[in-house]
Amino acid sequence: MPEIKLDGIDNIIFDLGMVVIDLEMDATTNSFKSLFGDAYDESMSALSKKQHFENYETGQISTNEFVAGIQSLLSVKGQEQRIISAWNAMLKTIPEQNFRILKAAMANYRTFCLSNTNELHIDFIYHYLKREKQMENLDDYFEKVYLSHEIQLRKPNEDIFEFVIKQNDLVPERTLFIDDTAGHLEGAKKVGLQTYHLQAPEKLEDILGYLAS
Repeated sequence: MPEIKLDGIDNIIFDLGMVVIDLEMDATTNSFKSLFGDAYDESMSALSKKQHFENYETGQISTNEFVAGIQSLLSVKGQEQRIISAWNAMLKTIPEQNFRILKAAMANYRTFCLSNTNELHIDFIYHYLKREKQMENLDDYFEKVYLSHEIQLRKPNEDIFEFVIKQNDLVPERTLFIDDTAGHLEGAKKVGLQTYHLQAPEKLEDILGYLAS
């Protein structure tokens, strides 16, 4: 897998899930199915149509409202913690090498994190960082962290990229955006950003590991 060169690049914007932190999406699906059986697929489809997940990712609904929406469609009472645990099951580890790459990148480039995420996932990640790394957050590894539920904007919409560009006075043509979702890259391209599609099994180490060597 080829390394990517950063000639002409001053700034790097990193996605979080599947770029910095490992995810296992099936773990959440399997956890919900083990809890709720056949009702799961139909209920998740209905929630998607109601933009329940998108509304949570953009901070339009609270965590309590998010969990209540799942409870309502699945016709269950209680089990809040089991629902939360299932929702977070997809979140795995941050490879040690990624910390080294991010720190090395910071030394030579302006670096940012831009993630479609939500309060439950970020709380889980920050607890993981505190437990494993004695860190409160990711501020030591990025100039600025942008989370969709905090800024109420979401990839792939152009406005989220324009927001980051404007806030930091970035030159789009000299800014690289790395994401694992092709659709997100299309939004970035529309505002002039350089892009790289990180596709499994490719890892951040494969393309930028040389920065930390």
